[in-house]
Amino acid sequence: MANLKRTHHQLAKAKKKLRKYSRSQKQFQIQFVRKQRKNGKFKTTARIRRGEKSSRYTGHGLIHRTVNLKTRFTGDKPSITKNLDSLKPKTFRGKVLKRSAQLVNRTAHTAWHTSESTALGAETVTLKTTKAAERNVRYKLKQKYRQEAVDDYHRGTIATLVIAKDAVHGARSHFKQKKQFRLEKTRYRLQKAEYKLFKGKQYQPKLAKSRKELKEKKRIFGERKKSFKRFKKKQLSDPFSKNIAVLRFQRRKKQFQIESKTIRTASQKLKKEKQFQAKALKKQRRIADLSRPAPLVLKPANYTGKRLAASGWQKAVHADENNDFLSAVESVKRHGVDQAVEKMKPYHRKEQNQKKKAKLEQKKSDQHRRLQKREDKLKSKGEQVKRRKKPKKQPKNSFGDRLKNALRQAFQFLKNIYNKEARAVLLACLVPILIIALVLAFILMIFSGILGSSGFVLGTYASQDYDLSEAEKYYTKLAYDMNEKILKVSSDTDWKNGLAAFGANKRNLKDEPDNWYWGRSSVYNWDPVYDFDVYKLWSFLCAYYYDFDADDNGDIKYWSYGSDTENLLTEIFNAEYAFVYWYDNKSRWEELSNYNYWGGGNAETGTYYRAEENAFIYSGRPYKYRFKPIAYTSELSQYFDSEGYVCINADYRVLNPNDDYALTGFMIMDHRYYSGTSAPFYYIDNDTQTFFFMKGDTRYDRSFWGWNGNDAWFLVSPTDTHIWNDTINDACMYGYYEKYYWKTECNLYYNVKQKKTFDQVIEDKLKSQSHKEERLEYYKLLAGQENGSETLYGNHQTLRNMLSGDTIRNYSVKQAFGYDMWEWNKSNHGLYQGIKYYCNTGAKLYAPFDCKIKDVDTANHKITLRKDDVQYWYDGSGGTKRDTEVTIANAVLLNGYSEGDTIHEGEMFAQTTNTNVNFHIEIDTDGYGWDYIDPRLVLY
Repeated sequence: MANLKRTHHQLAKAKKKLRKYSRSQKQFQIQFVRKQRKNGKFKTTARIRRGEKSSRYTGHGLIHRTVNLKTRFTGDKPSITKNLDSLKPKTFRGKVLKRSAQLVNRTAHTAWHTSESTALGAETVTLKTTKAAERNVRYKLKQKYRQEAVDDYHRGTIATLVIAKDAVHGARSHFKQKKQFRLEKTRYRLQKAEYKLFKGKQYQPKLAKSRKELKEKKRIFGERKKSFKRFKKKQLSDPFSKNIAVLRFQRRKKQFQIESKTIRTASQKLKKEKQFQAKALKKQRRIADLSRPAPLVLKPANYTGKRLAASGWQKAVHADENNDFLSAVESVKRHGVDQAVEKMKPYHRKEQNQKKKAKLEQKKSDQHRRLQKREDKLKSKGEQVKRRKKPKKQPKNSFGDRLKNALRQAFQFLKNIYNKEARAVLLACLVPILIIALVLAFILMIFSGILGSSGFVLGTYASQDYDLSEAEKYYTKLAYDMNEKILKVSSDTDWKNGLAAFGANKRNLKDEPDNWYWGRSSVYNWDPVYDFDVYKLWSFLCAYYYDFDADDNGDIKYWSYGSDTENLLTEIFNAEYAFVYWYDNKSRWEELSNYNYWGGGNAETGTYYRAEENAFIYSGRPYKYRFKPIAYTSELSQYFDSEGYVCINADYRVLNPNDDYALTGFMIMDHRYYSGTSAPFYYIDNDTQTFFFMKGDTRYDRSFWGWNGNDAWFLVSPTDTHIWNDTINDACMYGYYEKYYWKTECNLYYNVKQKKTFDQVIEDKLKSQSHKEERLEYYKLLAGQENGSETLYGNHQTLRNMLSGDTIRNYSVKQAFGYDMWEWNKSNHGLYQGIKYYCNTGAKLYAPFDCKIKDVDTANHKITLRKDDVQYWYDGSGGTKRDTEVTIANAVLLNGYSEGDTIHEGEMFAQTTNTNVNFHIEIDTDGYGWDYIDPRLVLY
């Protein structure tokens, strides 16, 4: 524990030094912040702050410096493009004007960027040419002067000027390198302290706990295995009991395997973390060593010797210019040896180590995500054991089957459009549209056959339902995990751990806040916003991953959920939200109006306490004196150190060794002066300037004035103690009192800052990709933002809406799919792999497809519907037929229906029992197991 406290102190010290040495790496910037006012309108304000240096162009010309001024402006900068994109005209004329303005703006942007790049390139060429000419002129002048300098005086002048120039440049370079060395060394110390804390507080305890837990799991499973073997030896005649025992043991064995793998994965993640931190620490140490400058006193001799050696070599080469051997050696030296020596210089090796460190950080991040994903997958398997079955063989379809499937897909597509969007409009022209669609499908079926292997239309999600649902779960989990930390901050018992989870140092959180201010306050003048739309998320992912460069007969390439998707979702979440807090602690010591005394009476009364004779000065410690009490009260004993000593400073104030020797409100009495019955009993003879005390009528003079090597002012010596009390001759006497009390005045302000809206983050991410205009238009089409129609074209809607009404969106959502997250700092219910809709009690439910009532749980009001090989019209990747189960909660069957019955699509078969109804949909994605998907993807 003492080592951890010392490491905490080293960590704080390193952080303080890092802030000191990194000031030169910052610059003044103008940050634009966009906030919503009370009237609902947004306003952009400009603030001056110090931020990290960011330079786009490294040239030194005027144009380069002018262009670099753009890096001084950060945040939500005003933009004509954003203003134009935010316009939502409703009339045709307004839409035409908006498109025209966007086209003019885009043309102006292209022209401006082209002219800017041309000017920068021209200035770079001009600067390079000028510098080359300048170097040539200087070289010729130097050569001319050296040729004319025939005497030693001129040569000495040249040598003196060159050495002076080298001295100035060398000194300047030395101090710059020394400053950088301090910064790198401080970074190394900070990283070293963090590494020690990681090993002491996380790695070793958690690894030991995992080993112990794994050992216990093995022991339990071993006992169960022995019990199962004993059961088998009995050879019971009941086959049912045997089957139950075998199935139970297999389930327990699988559960043990999953749990052991989970524990090993967690241990492996800790080991990898330690390994990466050790490697990064080693690289940082190497960087710091390579940044160390040579002693300044050796600089003159160093560069003078190098210049003389170079001059001597050049004289030797030019003395015999016709010597082919010297010319060859000169060429090898210039093009081979000099370049190799240059690459071996410290600053080159430092750059290499910095690149290796950056790659190591990326590798660490990737490894952590992979292990975390494996751990989450194992945990989910432990919670829900999937039912495995063999993959189905896809039969080879004949021409008639393919034609039939194509006609069915076309009919289903038109039916979806009919039910969702334009029933009144399509009612009059449904027959001709159907005929045209069938003819088109027949032609495509004969000549290209793409209906069986490509997406049906471009205006749909280019992904599987499972991948979209997994992405939704991961994004909501990010928000849910952050909200769980915020709930900890709001807890009066766990607020320190909550802030520590956001990177706060517990050492600086000493006092419990008197008030918690969440959300809008005098410090953070905004309301916390959780801005999430699952339809926009799905549309964004499909537009982000869409391959516009692919040319494969117009096929839509489906993207798959993986670690790259998790990285992308983490980036957009971090770009949108940030947790901010201010721990405003103004607590302080204040003096009591009436002191509280212990042992404050006269020494003759015996009310003083006894202590050992070992109060002596400690140098280089957080305290000056310490002594070991023999008699004491509970008020003082709470401040004993591990050896039973009381530690005080030079002012006799008791220190708390359990809190880094912080001040307390208790004082040890100073026996130099007498000031009444509640003070020590020594007097001062002003004539002789000595101490004395009275025992009855006898006066005892004392020659010491302060510290004498064996005693201190605040302790009555054993000799004097023996005079007052004959039974005590080997102990000192002391008294103490309470002078100060700790007045708390502490407030905690915390909030969630929305750095950008969800729409802004999505737009920025799409614009960073190739074909940014096409991606943005594709996203707007899928999300229903094209032309302000608010119509979602990306849906995979195949199954009929089970509630009354044209579409499921007519009903309000009570709890969505994924991790339950609606508002910051509100308690949620964790992962929910279904969806809850508000409805009236007794609302009728309709079959989503031709199916069978598989299971009915009357106690819990649950109904499960099952159908194999459900045809999903939008999926052309070969997996169009999938087994599907729909579980409905808060519902009962109508009279006349029972478990095992077959019902048809649109048939009314049940009714709700509550004010909300829950839908869970599982599909067999790949023939190897069931997966939950968001019902909103397939229900129209």
